[in-house]
Amino acid sequence: MDVPPPVVTVDLSIGERIGQHYILLSQIGAGSFGAIFSVKYECDNVKKKLALKFEEGIRQFTFLHNEIVVLKSLAGIKHFAKYYQQGVHKNYRYIVMELLGPSLIEVVNRQKPYKFTLSQTLKFGIQGIESLASIHAKGFVHRDVKPGNFVIGNTVETSGIFYLIDFGLCKRLQVKNGVVIKPPQNGNFRGTMRYASIQAHKKEELGRNDDLMSLFYIMIEFYVGKLPWLDVFDRDEVLRLKENFRSSHLLINRLPKQFLEIERYITDLNYIDEPDYEKIKQMIRQIANQKKIDLDQNLEWENELGNGRKT
Repeated sequence: MDVPPPVVTVDLSIGERIGQHYILLSQIGAGSFGAIFSVKYECDNVKKKLALKFEEGIRQFTFLHNEIVVLKSLAGIKHFAKYYQQGVHKNYRYIVMELLGPSLIEVVNRQKPYKFTLSQTLKFGIQGIESLASIHAKGFVHRDVKPGNFVIGNTVETSGIFYLIDFGLCKRLQVKNGVVIKPPQNGNFRGTMRYASIQAHKKEELGRNDDLMSLFYIMIEFYVGKLPWLDVFDRDEVLRLKENFRSSHLLINRLPKQFLEIERYITDLNYIDEPDYEKIKQMIRQIANQKKIDLDQNLEWENELGNGRKT
């Protein structure tokens, strides 16, 4: 059974000033790494809200170091928070970035039946693929794709955009002579069991195909309402269910046939293969066309969540 890592508490207070320009407003997240706060930025006549992510300790190579390296490489690319700066406060290293909105989990739980419509699922799937294509193009594998690591924007204009966050487990692909090479098995389980790929269960090195499979599991869960292994806590049993998923009643009879085609395509990829992201997006668009879904329409919550927000 997976035991969640302990949540780290931080010795910081609301109203505390960080550096010259940031004041802590509220804590908006916490985990084994430390904590995330919304902050007020004040400099000259500029005032705005941003996010500060803290990590205890000031060692050179940490989860936050990973975060900084990846975010810097993704500067200006859609689906990723804007990076501002890094610093040290007390015994914490911190990173300042764009303040984003609620997570995918919060969005889906805002009202019954606590799942996405097919339209929402397809739009999320396309944007999720775009975000993974971008981070992979920069030479990184995310390795922990899950609903809590997708959020929507925090303004009227961006409430329909999904952002990929949390790059502490990211790893750079090894490339030799322009070709991705697979390193030896690392012997450690990476990611979150519910969304982990079969390769993750087997403790193999995770690649771009594994990120895509995790995204596929999220799409299934948020459209259907749950995955077949939701209440299973034995890792070997979860692996067995995932290995049999292709022949499951859910995938064959309850979903548009393109879901099975997507699963087959991703499953047939190996570590060194470069995924055809456009091919997967096209299969998603085929579902939309068959169901007469307009993928250019706003997501149902955009106006609801956008009301009262300032850009």
